Amino acid sequence: MEKLPDTPRSFIGKAVPRFEDERLLTGKGLFVENRDFKGGLDAVFVRAPVAHATIKSIDISAARDMPGIHAIYTGADLKAAGLNPLPCASPQDSSDGTAFYMPDRMALPETTVRFVGEAVVMIVAETRLQAQDAAELVDIDYDELPVNVDTAAATEQAFDWIMGNEAGTDAGFEKATHVVSIDGVVNNRVIVSPVETRSAIGRYDPSTGRYALLTQSQGVHFIRKTVAQTLDIDQADLHVVTEDVGGSFATKLMNYPEQTLVLYAAKQTGKEVRWISGRDEAFLSDAHGRDHVSDAELALDAKGNFLGLRIVSKASLGAYASAVAPGISGKGFAKIVGHNYAFPALTCRVIGVYTNTSPTDAYRGAGKPEVTYLVERLIEKAARELKMNPVELRRKNLVPANAMPFSHANGLIYDSGDFSATFDAAVGAADLPGFPARKAVAEERGMLLGLAICPYLHATGGSATEQSAVMVTPEGMVQIRTGVQASGQGHQTAFAQIAATRLQIPMDRIEVIEGDSDLIPNGGGTGGSSSLPIAGTTIDQATVNMIETAKQQAADRLETAPGDITYADGAFTVIGTDRKIGLFELAKVQADKGLPGCAGNADFEGDHQTVPHGAHACEVEVDPETGRVTIERYISADDIGLKLNPPIVDGQIHGGLVQALGQAMIEHAVYDTDSGQLLSGSFMDYALPRADDFAPLELIDASVDTEANHLGMKGVGELSTNGGLAPIICAICNALGHDRLEMPALPERVWRAAQGDAP
Repeated sequence: MEKLPDTPRSFIGKAVPRFEDERLLTGKGLFVENRDFKGGLDAVFVRAPVAHATIKSIDISAARDMPGIHAIYTGADLKAAGLNPLPCASPQDSSDGTAFYMPDRMALPETTVRFVGEAVVMIVAETRLQAQDAAELVDIDYDELPVNVDTAAATEQAFDWIMGNEAGTDAGFEKATHVVSIDGVVNNRVIVSPVETRSAIGRYDPSTGRYALLTQSQGVHFIRKTVAQTLDIDQADLHVVTEDVGGSFATKLMNYPEQTLVLYAAKQTGKEVRWISGRDEAFLSDAHGRDHVSDAELALDAKGNFLGLRIVSKASLGAYASAVAPGISGKGFAKIVGHNYAFPALTCRVIGVYTNTSPTDAYRGAGKPEVTYLVERLIEKAARELKMNPVELRRKNLVPANAMPFSHANGLIYDSGDFSATFDAAVGAADLPGFPARKAVAEERGMLLGLAICPYLHATGGSATEQSAVMVTPEGMVQIRTGVQASGQGHQTAFAQIAATRLQIPMDRIEVIEGDSDLIPNGGGTGGSSSLPIAGTTIDQATVNMIETAKQQAADRLETAPGDITYADGAFTVIGTDRKIGLFELAKVQADKGLPGCAGNADFEGDHQTVPHGAHACEVEVDPETGRVTIERYISADDIGLKLNPPIVDGQIHGGLVQALGQAMIEHAVYDTDSGQLLSGSFMDYALPRADDFAPLELIDASVDTEANHLGMKGVGELSTNGGLAPIICAICNALGHDRLEMPALPERVWRAAQGDAP
């Protein structure tokens, strides 16, 4: 397929202001919580106050007699109604053939609770306050069971999976001059905390037997599939709608018990049922991110060439196997192991375990930040132990540009990229020659200065089941329908830029429709930094298909053959004449005559994977007296392919870097080891990064168009979280002179490390 036309009406690479912003910033967004909800019922959940227990009895008699109560449901009710457990969409069998193990997760448990915050009873009332009052009167008798919240010590195993070339890796270690290891590296659990909490409205139409669910998502089709399974209904009997989404970072990608329950209650009560999560509930019951404890070994020859890599990682799934969690913690973690380096061989073993904590699942980067951080920590330690320059050690082992396309030992084919160029761009901007002088100045003030430069990459993913449609309305608009879902990325603007460029019309004539499973039959949703590589290319193809169909219609109107029609600047013209008809005029004529409109469809075709990459440089100042870390400079050199809208790209990089900073330095989900209580259960105890936690970000554009798709565009959404953890912690370790530090680098931990204490 031809690339997008480079004409005066091209919007590619332009800093087009986002269409969405005026509406969202002036309170005109369409969020579940501000939808008109007259005549419906509100739901509240009684959640488990214990981390692991048998439910001996549930007494709802006093609650049932409270004013305004319409219904109260327990796990026994759901069992009697024949509801199914929540499905896991990515089960991971063990490498020895043992089937994936997962405890059933019912929307409400009947006999056993497995984490603090698990919903046990649902109360439906005329108002939320009435439901909350009734919830106080529910009496549940628990028989507590042993609790484990420690990933490293967990023994309830879901899978034990290994990838790579074990024989080749063993051979590399056998001939190694040096073997460097790092043990017990913690990738700390984080609480995702999007600005909008989860919510859902359920409806049931007895005349059609269809359910309708209004909820946040990263794609309505995945929610439709998984929720329909819990209700034991056909997908066609469930209509899922997602309007505006106030942030997700994957935590709203998957289905949750509350979505099933509002639908069940709507059918039982005959009314709409709404649930809106409080922030306290979100801390307890949203899917958390990360939570790995890992060991790794690196084999090197006498010159510092990498010969092999071994990784063993234990990953907590939490109390249950959430929708895509096993795939994230297993194959997602191993997907880019070794990232930018030309390892001859490697192996990566992941052991998935259950703990009495909130389930984990995908979080921005989805396995890649975890493994990139681990390998970069290992390489930094190797440089220290071998007394080698860490920059040179990394540079000499990068995959060379002339090796592209490169078949990596991790099983991926990197289609293109100049890893040395992006690495050197970060190195040059970091001013290594001037670092000793800056360090000396810091030491005169009693401070420690550290610097680290780490390469990284991302292999974009997502689902290739995308289907897009483009149609021209009689009212003079071009409507794009796509199966992905925005949660702040700027889809309306980006997709309009693509279609307007192809059609050579003003962008304000483009309307983007997402989030409706009835209007859009299929879609893979948003995930894996795939909106442009998958949805963008499919929208462009659908636009081309629409033009070709409309050429036939224009030929009929202009009384000529389709081969004599050309399209440009929003109009169809008979070649060599001044006879023409505009796109919007044609659409209206077709509609007035009752004929098929100007429309085109496309399913995704081609390679959905791209390999955006880059390198980050971080310089920090450490106060050894207080443990306070100040980021002095942060540099991000990135190759994300052709930039569709540079400010949107930069915003994605900024946001990912700040989330990486949060995990690296201050975010810490802490459970009490004895009781399983979440000790960091509110913003009083859980810190998110603020503006003054970061230095101004220095972005270097090192982008080269990819050949993986005709748009030349790579994904960017998760890129900077992949690379952002390692340089921060490695820079702190560089300042301290040792690597005895784990995330998050809280002031007390850094202070103890500065005193030489173990982590």
